[in-house]
Amino acid sequence: MYPKLGMRLFAALAVVCLAGCGTVGSPSATGSPSTDAAAVGAARAELDRALERLSGVHPEPFHAVARATFEAELEALKDDLATMTRDEAMVGLMRLWARLSTERDGHQFAFLAEGVDEPTLPLRVYEFAEGVFITAAMEPHADLVGARITAVGGHPIDEVLDALEPLVPRDGPATVPAFRPIYLLKVAVLRGLGLVGPGDVSLHVADETGTRQVAVATVPVAEFEAWAGWLAYTGLPIRDGLRATEQRDNEFWVERLPTGGIYVRYTAVRDVSQQQVEEMEALAAAHPDEPIILDLRHNPGGDNHNYPPILSALDDPDIDREGRLFVLTDRVTFSAASQFATEVERRTSAIFVGEQMGGGLNFWDDVTWVTLDDYVVPMRVAISVRYWVKADGGDTRLTIDPELTVPTTAEDYFAGRDAVLEATLELAGVSSD
Repeated sequence: MYPKLGMRLFAALAVVCLAGCGTVGSPSATGSPSTDAAAVGAARAELDRALERLSGVHPEPFHAVARATFEAELEALKDDLATMTRDEAMVGLMRLWARLSTERDGHQFAFLAEGVDEPTLPLRVYEFAEGVFITAAMEPHADLVGARITAVGGHPIDEVLDALEPLVPRDGPATVPAFRPIYLLKVAVLRGLGLVGPGDVSLHVADETGTRQVAVATVPVAEFEAWAGWLAYTGLPIRDGLRATEQRDNEFWVERLPTGGIYVRYTAVRDVSQQQVEEMEALAAAHPDEPIILDLRHNPGGDNHNYPPILSALDDPDIDREGRLFVLTDRVTFSAASQFATEVERRTSAIFVGEQMGGGLNFWDDVTWVTLDDYVVPMRVAISVRYWVKADGGDTRLTIDPELTVPTTAEDYFAGRDAVLEATLELAGVSSD
C-alpha cells in the first residue's frame, strides 16, 4: 500500500497551512523580545530536540545542506532567541528548516502548532507571468480583484518575494511560485520579516484605474478558508473557460471536447473506479484519430496507490501512439500527481504542455511531525523519512520541462482563456474554434 502524499500536505496548507503564523495567547504577535531566561532555555532545548529527531529518522537529513552549515545556523538562531519577537522566531525556524529542503524535499515544512491560529489577509493571490495579482477578495475589497500588487508595507513586491523565498521548502524551482503566496498572505510572516508593522497591511496596487494605496485588515483563518475553498492559498479561483480551475463532485472525469479530442481531468490523486477508466478507454476507441489530453494542472497529489489503473490504460498501444497523448502540468502539480506524471513520461510517448511541475520526479516524503510546544511560539516541523523514486535512478532533473511551455498569464486568466489547452489542441492538429 502506497502512503498518502500531497493531499496530506495540501490539507495542511489549505486548512492548517501556517495558520498559526503568530503567537499564542498574546495580544500582539509583534510583541517584545523574550527575556525570560527559562523560556529562552526551553526554546533552545526544543531546537536541539528537533535536530536530534531529524538526525534519527531522516535517512539523509543533510542532502541539501552540509551538516556543519545547518548546525551553525541553528546555533545562531538559538543565540538570537532572547532578542527576537515571536514573529521573528517563527520566521527564523521556517527559514532554518527550509534549508533542509532546497532540492527534492518539498514536503518538509515548518508550521506553527496545530490549532494555533493567526489572521490572514482576506485575499487570494497568484504569481502570474506579469506579476502578483489579486484573484479574489473578501468584502469590502472586491474592487481589488484584477489588481497587480506593486508593494507591501512600502516595500516593492520584488523585494517582498525575495524575502519570502528562503522560507519555502521545495522539490525544485517551480515549487517556489506555487507555495510562496501562502507566506505572502500570512501577516505574522510579513511582520517577522520586518516588512509590515502592527495593524492593517498597506498595499500598493495597480489596475486600469491607475495606482493606489489601500489598507487591508486581516480576517480569522477559519473565515478566510470557508470563503476561499479548495487550494485557497496556492491555486486559482474557479473561472469560466479555465478547465484547470474547474471542480466537480468527482476528482476524475472524461469528456469529448466540442472541437474533438478526449479530455481527461484528474484534480486529486484519489480512487478512480474501473468504470471511469473503461469510459476513458471507450471514448478513446470510439475516436481513434483524436488526441487524448490528460490534465494534471492544479492537482496537488493524494495517494499514489490510486493512479495505477489510469497509468495502465494510458500505457495501452491504442492510446499511447506517437503524437496522440498529451499531459498538461503546472506549478500546483505536486507530490503523488507529479509521481503520476513522471511514470506517464517514463512509460509512454506523452507530450507535456504547460508549466514545470511544482513536484519532483524523485523526492523525499512520508513525513513525521515533531511538535515543539516550548519554542518561543509553539511550532511543528515535518521530517521526511522515505525517498521515492519514480524516474530512472540516474535522472537528475528536479521537474519535467514541458515540450511546449505555456506561461500562466493574468491576461489569459481574467479573460477566461485556457491558453494551455488551446496550445495543446493546436499542437495536436485540432482547431480550437
